[in-house]
Amino acid sequence: MPTENVLNRSFEELFSTPVRYEIPFFQRGYAWEQRQWKKLLEDLNQEVIEIVEDNKFDNEEHFFGPIVVLEKTSHHPSLKRFLVIDGQQRITTSYLLLAIIKKFLEAKAHLSENAQKYIAELDKLLKNDVSGSDDYLRIKVFSTKGDRLPTYKVVFGNNPNSPFLGEDQLLYNPSTNKIDELERFVTRQIRNYDVPQLWQLYQAIVKSLKIVWIPLDGSKDDAQAIFESLNDAGMPLSASELLCNYIFRPLTDDNTNEHEKLHNEKWLSARRLVGENDFEEYLRDLFSIGEKKRVGRERRMYVHFKIKNRNLNSATAKDTLNKIHDYTNVYNQINKPVQHPSASSQIKHLLIAIKNTNMNSINPFLMALLKTYENGKLTETDTVALLRETFVLLVRRKITKLPVTKYDTFFPSLLEKIVNEPDKIKAFHTQVQNEQLWVPDQIFEEAFRTKDIYNIRELNFSRLVLQELDKSMQSYGELPDYSSINTIEHILPQSLDNHWRAYLGEDAVNINLPTIINTIGNLSLNSQSANSHNGQRPFAQKVADFTDVSALARDVKKRPEPWNITAIESRSKDLGKQALKVWAWRLN
Repeated sequence: MPTENVLNRSFEELFSTPVRYEIPFFQRGYAWEQRQWKKLLEDLNQEVIEIVEDNKFDNEEHFFGPIVVLEKTSHHPSLKRFLVIDGQQRITTSYLLLAIIKKFLEAKAHLSENAQKYIAELDKLLKNDVSGSDDYLRIKVFSTKGDRLPTYKVVFGNNPNSPFLGEDQLLYNPSTNKIDELERFVTRQIRNYDVPQLWQLYQAIVKSLKIVWIPLDGSKDDAQAIFESLNDAGMPLSASELLCNYIFRPLTDDNTNEHEKLHNEKWLSARRLVGENDFEEYLRDLFSIGEKKRVGRERRMYVHFKIKNRNLNSATAKDTLNKIHDYTNVYNQINKPVQHPSASSQIKHLLIAIKNTNMNSINPFLMALLKTYENGKLTETDTVALLRETFVLLVRRKITKLPVTKYDTFFPSLLEKIVNEPDKIKAFHTQVQNEQLWVPDQIFEEAFRTKDIYNIRELNFSRLVLQELDKSMQSYGELPDYSSINTIEHILPQSLDNHWRAYLGEDAVNINLPTIINTIGNLSLNSQSANSHNGQRPFAQKVADFTDVSALARDVKKRPEPWNITAIESRSKDLGKQALKVWAWRLN
């Protein structure tokens, strides 16, 4: 980074002339939060306002960090134009603070004869006195990504006359936008200030806050590379922000502004469709498709993409954005199968079952599979069959508690190895067996009998196992409403009272009893109210009230007393044989 022309400057100097400090498209949106705002106001009060003498704010300096800029050719003859490479949060916050102070001065102008003079001085710093078809030229800090409109509204109090207004209104959400949040926070902090106090705060910002002004040379310095290497006030860029910047680098065009349209219609749309909290995991799974290994989380995902696309051009960037948008539908079917169900009821039910195994490492395979089906290159019959065989594999390995680390290397490229085979199911089986992932019947049956099927941390999976088992035991193909019997009943209670300890005798002190209580032989399905009612009741009373709609509950009713370890192990053995039928591959 160059050191020539590096200067200490005040915000009074930065904002005193017609200028536009433009936040480049590769920057994130405004991101400061209450922690940063509170510290800044506390510093201004404690380290500047409380110690300044005779209102000589020029004599007090409070270092506020660097602002790295790159001067660009301006499209307006009377405006200088700078790209803010680093310092976006600092310059935006200071600019908005001044606008909020001006609002309070206007509201309290009748209380002080100096208020109008103060307001006029603020206007000079806040507004560019220029004309044109775009009112956004009048603001001195100009951003995109949903921040441009709220910035204008804070400064001017209304909407701009601008060709960008329609797009900006779609992006703008007052309840979540950080600029609106800042205004609400500052309003709470200074609402009781009188006019002299407001003016002191103004002077502390524009005269005492000092920044290091670092200009870059556009012919020598790579603005984005410098930007990526900097952290802004302890808030490093997320992987998705870095990725967005990198993808849009060959697309940014000040003349056409096509990048803004693509950002709104592809990137932001995809982010909204999958949800903010799931977006990076979605990108990770998407970029893992066809790879030798599932891509790492967070910045490793960004680094992977950057290495794979060292010479990213405009066409490839657009293809990537289209892909990011196009795969959201299949990802939602996998990640939120109830809220975003597949049009095929069979696929929907299998995706719900697979989701309940909590094995997200297979998502790249599922996404590739569903996208191939969606594109008409895989029949519904083959898609359903592959999903079912995958589900069987997942259940068998989860029940046996075998390691799943191989999933990260097995599943990402699995589809391309089987999709062109005439018998895709057989090809799937072969791949699984070659990697030694299949669980033989004997090992699975033993685990099903002896391991704890009930797990408080995996209740969805425990419930899934019981429901699938219950379905297989129902007569005449009629299934109950499992949403009404969705509670797991422990026949022998998890904690024993005096009655149960006496009833069990020596079994009550068996060292293996805590595990045996959570095995399949001691579990059934019941309604929430019935489960709460049964509690510690004796075996005979408890099972007499068991629902008849559950095949598992009916099975318990047929069992004789005493209900002890021997009885539980006997039932586990019977249900283990049934499990072999339920979770079996359908061999051709």
